Amino acid sequence: MTLPESWETIQLAECQARTTTVDPRKEPLTKFDLFSVPSYSDATPDQVTGADIGSAKQEVEPGDVLLCKIVPHIRRGWVVPPPSGRAQIASGEWIVFRDTPLEPNFLRRFVLSDEFHDQFMRTVSGVGGSLMRARPAEAGKIKVPVPPLAEQRRIVAKLDALTARLARARAELDRVPVLVRDFRKRTLGQMFAGDWANVVDLGSLTLPSAPIRYGVLQPGGEKGSGVQMIRVCDLHDMQVAWPSLRRIAPEIDRQFSSARVQDGDVLISVVGTIGRIAVVFGMKEPTNIARAVARLRPDTSKVHPMWLALRLAAEDCQKMFAADAREVARKTLNVSLIKATPIALPPLSVQAAAVRTLTIAFARADRLEAEAARARALIDQLEAAILARAFRGELVPQDPNDEPASVLLDRIRAERAAAPKAKRGRRAKADA
Repeated sequence: MTLPESWETIQLAECQARTTTVDPRKEPLTKFDLFSVPSYSDATPDQVTGADIGSAKQEVEPGDVLLCKIVPHIRRGWVVPPPSGRAQIASGEWIVFRDTPLEPNFLRRFVLSDEFHDQFMRTVSGVGGSLMRARPAEAGKIKVPVPPLAEQRRIVAKLDALTARLARARAELDRVPVLVRDFRKRTLGQMFAGDWANVVDLGSLTLPSAPIRYGVLQPGGEKGSGVQMIRVCDLHDMQVAWPSLRRIAPEIDRQFSSARVQDGDVLISVVGTIGRIAVVFGMKEPTNIARAVARLRPDTSKVHPMWLALRLAAEDCQKMFAADAREVARKTLNVSLIKATPIALPPLSVQAAAVRTLTIAFARADRLEAEAARARALIDQLEAAILARAFRGELVPQDPNDEPASVLLDRIRAERAAAPKAKRGRRAKADA
């Protein structure tokens, strides 16, 4: 990568600090700001006394840059803020950078960039999972761009402004799924708010030859081949998620053959998660249902299957199901209560019109949500591109009057060489 003439590169090791290890347990009444890995999510350190800290930590200072080295939290970077009157310490899962030729927020931005992260991940070792960590010595070999100090500050200011705008855009786009859910709920409520005189029990809308029932009680172990079985987790957006179905042994399916489903059946979850609805369409092979799912086979001379599914998904029916569910080991909705659910039944022609209207409205909402998801992904790509430009020297103009980075580096290295050697801290392992 070609950098501007006034820029330099250094190895990350030149930025790494040799920290002092402390044991807060020896100061049980002292209050500490503890920069732990979990507290990063709250963007504020834990405020704890030494008595509540169970292991040795490392001292940190305002302006230090902390980079997490433990998987899966490895893409976390923190700048230690000004002191708040409490001693500042950090877990041993942070690599600490101090007294560098880089503005702290410039360095933090760099270690969170895609360019750095790809190289950093190549330094990870361990047996797997949370036991995998980046090796600081190997990470120290990664090259870091060093612009003139004044330019670093301009870059940070520009990045702060741009990322703030991106954050606002993300927040607005993240509201879209919530707005879509509210729209669906409100639209269903308005559609079924009519005062129909013909109120019937739900059980009367199903075929007598296929009464409402649960599915397989004990499915046994999952089979690579066998009969498909629909579980609660397979009911998504009023549909069956066919690719995710597990399979059960044919002999178990035969024991519950009367619970098999067919296209047009309406399914409702009745154990644990209560009231999740789906309509069976596109079935290509024999399929059964789990105990936690109830099957309704609509009498199509009385009710449209999709209308019935939409009606059961409306908020008033969902509240009835939730109220009727009984808590044993897990919440369970009894078939007898499903059968007794009152349904205001309009004529079939009105049902068909309602299905058309809701299908069009929900399709528009789905498109809006999909467009928002695409825009959200583009924002992430845009932020990555902005960071890449920043660290190539393309985000802000260079100023020939800026002190070159080479001069900055020479001065800092000379100051380090002249400084008295600091005593090393006690060699003790600092834990998370």
